[in-house]
Amino acid sequence: MLANQVKRSARRPHNHARCDTSWSMTDASAMRVGDLELVALNDGLCKLPPEFYVGLDFASHQEMLDDDGRVHIPIGCFLLRTGGTTVLVDAGLGDVDVGWARGGDLPAALRATGSTPEDVDIVVCSHLHIDHIGWLVADGRPFFPNATVRYGHADWAQFVDAPVGDSRTKEIMETLKSAGRLEPLDGDDIPIAPGLTARHTPGHTLGHYGLVVSSGTDRALILGDAVECPLQLEEPDFYAMSDVDPDLAARTREALWRELEGSEALVTGAHFPGLQFGRILKGEGRRYFSANVDRRQPQRAATSTDRIASIEPSPAGE
Repeated sequence: MLANQVKRSARRPHNHARCDTSWSMTDASAMRVGDLELVALNDGLCKLPPEFYVGLDFASHQEMLDDDGRVHIPIGCFLLRTGGTTVLVDAGLGDVDVGWARGGDLPAALRATGSTPEDVDIVVCSHLHIDHIGWLVADGRPFFPNATVRYGHADWAQFVDAPVGDSRTKEIMETLKSAGRLEPLDGDDIPIAPGLTARHTPGHTLGHYGLVVSSGTDRALILGDAVECPLQLEEPDFYAMSDVDPDLAARTREALWRELEGSEALVTGAHFPGLQFGRILKGEGRRYFSANVDRRQPQRAATSTDRIASIEPSPAGE
């Protein structure tokens, strides 16, 4: 289990990589994983100050900064239809502007796929940060009226029982609890729906989960915020200010890289530029992320004998 593997993983240095912000997403972007269709949806935009990436030398990575001197990243969600079940992975920020981020686009993105909030059977939240749960409740009611909400049980104490700062997460989760909509995740390798499994990937938060989509011999991994940026593949010593346990988060990332390295599994994160999927490749003394050129076409992922570990940055503008 990954949560146990991270205790044994050691970090090692890598060469430079890029995390380009020159992307755009104007519609839903779909890709095939075997017989399943996985659709990336964007709820809005985060504009983060350089200080958010603790320990990163921006003098060497000016390409990450937009014209306003901030790092612009999407607020990613993912829609999966499998075995008659419609699953949404993460629920965006909601229809708000909090200064560092602006949400509100998820409902329109859902409509672009032919889906409505009523169609969603399960929402799986990678963790309980507000930019992943914001649409769970709107106007005091569950926004996805027929959905069960799955989340990491270990996040409840920090973000609901004893929240610091913004109380919106607490309000959202308590509303869902009162409505009987919650079903917490505890443990590892938890089946969610046909072809979808939750894997415990702690560190960013203690209850953080990644999601594995599999069909036949194909596989894709949605990392949530276990990896904030592909650059962390080759420069593992910087971390996000929002990591609850930075050392544990680094061990989780290293375990992921080791598992994914050299396989054909497709990988993305909730804030990867353009919400692109790619493969983790191994080079001479380095790892890198190779982004797929066209996610709308069927693409082969890992075989059952492959291991899931390294990320090459996409060329500028992809």
